[in-house]
Amino acid sequence: MRRIQLFSLKLLLAFCCAFALGAFAQENATVTGTISDSTGAVVPNVAVTLTNPATNQTRETQSSSSGSYVFDNLAIGNYTLSATAPGFQRFSETNIVVNVAQTLKEDVLLVVGSAGQTVTVQANALQVQTETNELSNLITGQQVVQLATNGRNVTALAALGLGVSNTLPAFAGVNALTSANGLSFNGTRTSHNIYLLDGGELNDRGCGGCFSSLPSMDALAEFRTLSSNYGPDYGLGSGGTITMVLKSGSHDFHGELWEFNRNEDYDANNYFSNLAGQQRPEFRLNEPGGNIGGPVWIPGVYNKSRDRTFFFVNEEWRRLIQGTTPTTANTIAASNFAVAGQNLTYTVPGGGTTPIVPVTTDPAKLALYAADGLTAGQPFPAAGTGQVVIPSNLFDPNAVLELNAGTFPRPNFGTSQFVSSVPAPTNVHEDVIRIDHKINEKLQLMGHYLHDSVTQNIFPPLWGDSSYPTVGTLLQNPSWSSTIKLTQVLSPTLLNETAFLYSGNTIHLSPLTTPGNSFTQPSGWSATTFFPSSNNAGLRLPEIDLGAPYGTNWSSNYFPWKNSYEGYQTRDDLSWNKGKHQMKFGFTWLHDPKNQQLQANTQGTAVFSPSTFSQDSYINFILGDAASFTQLNYLAGKHWVNDNYGFYANDNWHIIPKLTLNLGIRFDALPHAFERFNQFGNFNPNNYNFGLGDPVNADGTLNPASLQSVNGGLFYLNGIQEAGVNGFPRGVVQNNYGTWQPRIGYAYDINGDGKTVWRGGFGLFFERVQGNDVYNAALNPPFAYQPSATNVYFSNPNTSALTGATTSQAFPSTLTNLSYIYPNPATAMFSMGVQRQLAPSIVGVVQYAGSLGWHQSDDRSINTLPLANLTARQGVANGTLNANLYRNYPGYSTITQEETTTNFSYHSLQVGLNMVNKHGFTVNLAYTYSHEIDDVSTDLTQVSNPYNIGYDRGSGSFDRRHDFNANYIYDFPFFLHSSNAVERMALGGWSISGITTAETGTPAPITYNGPDVLGLGGGTTNRPNLVAPVQYPHTRLAWFNKASFASPVAPWVSAANGNEGFGSAGKDAVVGPGLYNTNLSLFKSINFRERGPSLQIRFETFNTFNHTEPNAIDQGTNDGNFGQVTSTYDPRTVQLGAKFSF
Repeated sequence: MRRIQLFSLKLLLAFCCAFALGAFAQENATVTGTISDSTGAVVPNVAVTLTNPATNQTRETQSSSSGSYVFDNLAIGNYTLSATAPGFQRFSETNIVVNVAQTLKEDVLLVVGSAGQTVTVQANALQVQTETNELSNLITGQQVVQLATNGRNVTALAALGLGVSNTLPAFAGVNALTSANGLSFNGTRTSHNIYLLDGGELNDRGCGGCFSSLPSMDALAEFRTLSSNYGPDYGLGSGGTITMVLKSGSHDFHGELWEFNRNEDYDANNYFSNLAGQQRPEFRLNEPGGNIGGPVWIPGVYNKSRDRTFFFVNEEWRRLIQGTTPTTANTIAASNFAVAGQNLTYTVPGGGTTPIVPVTTDPAKLALYAADGLTAGQPFPAAGTGQVVIPSNLFDPNAVLELNAGTFPRPNFGTSQFVSSVPAPTNVHEDVIRIDHKINEKLQLMGHYLHDSVTQNIFPPLWGDSSYPTVGTLLQNPSWSSTIKLTQVLSPTLLNETAFLYSGNTIHLSPLTTPGNSFTQPSGWSATTFFPSSNNAGLRLPEIDLGAPYGTNWSSNYFPWKNSYEGYQTRDDLSWNKGKHQMKFGFTWLHDPKNQQLQANTQGTAVFSPSTFSQDSYINFILGDAASFTQLNYLAGKHWVNDNYGFYANDNWHIIPKLTLNLGIRFDALPHAFERFNQFGNFNPNNYNFGLGDPVNADGTLNPASLQSVNGGLFYLNGIQEAGVNGFPRGVVQNNYGTWQPRIGYAYDINGDGKTVWRGGFGLFFERVQGNDVYNAALNPPFAYQPSATNVYFSNPNTSALTGATTSQAFPSTLTNLSYIYPNPATAMFSMGVQRQLAPSIVGVVQYAGSLGWHQSDDRSINTLPLANLTARQGVANGTLNANLYRNYPGYSTITQEETTTNFSYHSLQVGLNMVNKHGFTVNLAYTYSHEIDDVSTDLTQVSNPYNIGYDRGSGSFDRRHDFNANYIYDFPFFLHSSNAVERMALGGWSISGITTAETGTPAPITYNGPDVLGLGGGTTNRPNLVAPVQYPHTRLAWFNKASFASPVAPWVSAANGNEGFGSAGKDAVVGPGLYNTNLSLFKSINFRERGPSLQIRFETFNTFNHTEPNAIDQGTNDGNFGQVTSTYDPRTVQLGAKFSF
């Protein structure tokens, strides 16, 4: 890792000697316009100069025969535009604010007169967009500084704008990997967003949309979110694009020192902590840091005019101790905890059924029944109303040991619920360096280096299935990013930009536990597994999954675990302006290797179902009767490679002065990721040979004669094809190269005065598959083996709990396969609307925005039981038959097929108002009325019904019907210029800012988790029947009327739900809680002298009015908490800050 970091830093420091082979122009801006005289006639051959006063750097060009001029690839900043021509007065326009990824139109009106005379005008602070049809939202440097965010996280500001469905938590996190990325732009998936810094990607490809590094807010100059119809120079993504720009140096030295602090003593208590009588969760955040920027200047020796080389350095530390969010979770009632040697008087929980003595033919178990006077299939002896007695001689001693190792906590809220908050420290140190160097008037270099060092404790485990913070994860996650960019002015109308980006990170994960709890095998442990010597299992306890009425689980996950990611990107962009045409051409190449271990439990996973054995998942656990046991044999490392390239062309054609056409096309080659050494097997259903006969023995094991020997192991491989063998693709799917992407739009200046613009357009976007699909599929034989056995003993999964027979034969493996036909996800974006300047510095917009997606990623279970075999399905449902004997593809357990077969649609009305610095007041208002419909909302989400994908069609997870947000900044003008110094210091320099959000909730799919009524052998999600309209009491104990739902009917009982058995409720039958929140901040600035050092004191509040906001509800019909609010958004929290600027 250190070698990689040193390489990155050397690459940056050596950029003056190297020529980079690619470029990242997306963060740069364009200034264009038309030059005319007082009669309206265009004026050609006008000398036009654009100057950045902060750096004294200038660009020159000449107006074309049509009177137009263009300055491309501009850095953000404040510019002055001048124009001179014989017979006209000199024109000068000052304070032209150029923002990131902006196309700004600045028309010039020349007045007849002497060139010695000058006409000077002031630029309008806010203009309508007359040049492109792009939908975007700018977050200015003022907003970055003045709008406080909970966690000082850039994603919270990216949520401000039109068409954004925000599913971020109140506190979004302080590091990249665990920072939330729940932003959907115009209905697109959150994992399809791209983050750019100075034009280079900050995505960890294969992390589901994660940042690879999270830049400091104080290092950012500004950023823009592109939400729809953006140009063809953006590719490899089909969601929003967030393009950020680092601050840079200027000819004067500037710097800041800051400290931000949070402490639970400043905050209100969480709603559930109050209910449970607990203190406020611990929350300690300190963010000290500083930056400095200016010229690289040696007086009298180098850079004498301070206009050649500039630097910017930012250092920040983020030290956080955060208690986990208090959430109510079901657990086992204290009186129901089993103790070795003591009979258990078990109280049946709400939503549960009276347990029965498990049916078995195991002689040893039957002898115990006889000794206890029990009859298989009959209820356990009653001990009172709702109570039965479970004899202690039936207990599985290892289950009792795991139960009492602190895995499942005893309740501390009510009789069977647990509320807790575990302090978890996070430490981040970030270095940022940026260098800008002018070689000459036609050549400029820019480079940056960013490094994050992260350690974090996470409870419950990261990426895990545990319901409780009794076990967690230690995350170590260093990351880095470096960019070099060369800008070449080849002629006044021809400009080229080339650059190179290198980024990467490593992730090391290790298991943690809280005091008094353990994830390791306690003394006396005697259980075995399929693979007792699996390489990283150590002494970790198996994962336990309890079905209804608990609906909880415990796991330490598959850690220790590690991966490493690197990204190499190159690009070249050429801008050419000719007449009425503003053209741009470019290419991109990306090479992303990622090495990581497999992701599955080597310690084993035991599932306990309410449908089998005792009909109570917890009793099955303490008796040791598992519905299934699954284990990976070896946590191997894989070496993945993803290579992509693309090119584009675009023409902004000013066909007439009022009308600009945006005509673009892009092509991206998106071949699928592959394993470098072809250590990858994929199941192809079309290659499965049914003529080989049924390989499964009556006891559910595999017939040895059906197995093949590969590298010393025996595997069932019917239908398995190895990557790169016999012509099978290395990426195991058919690559699709029909990925041409037209981007077409228009901007029509209705009155020709730049105040009212009608805009519209259409764009096609293809998604580059993130990589998680192949990581999941890498668990297939013959390079991995993950067998699954059904109805076995927890302490020895080689022994059947139905018969007591022990086997040494292999069990069928679970598989994850990629569909061979695997087109890339595609999204069409389209919009139309009107933008109007209502007054100077006030712009309103009314627009329609929509999107359609097809070939979106999903998972589907293809190895269920056939629908028509109702007899077998009934036996599987009640646990008397082994599902592996009846599956569609005998010889395998569940098969999860990764596909791109789902769709989505989004339509919206969007209304916005922007006002900039009007009498000290800046405000942005955004209202969106929309409807998003999909099959599934996130990548690699399993469809509920594998025989009918349309069963999941409905309002999706991003469907917020009404969404309003406002952000505002007001600088009080009072006493700023008072002659009384005390009055000026005490009463002047006050500012207030805030963010207000009002949004309706998203659908909360209700799941049926009672006894199995499908009998399909897993890989499904059922929902209840909807029997009455859903009413909303909106109380903690009943967010909605639970009586609206009833259990679905098994098809072998009745045809009420057809032969499938799936309930009638749609996934959008219930809408979850909305959010109505205001954050307010108060600032006091003290200027020690005019244009000198200043001190700002900040008092920032989040959920200022301490409004209790429900966040999540229990959605499982047979859970004890069903229909109850289980967590809330954060209460009022306070952050104090101080910033010294010079």
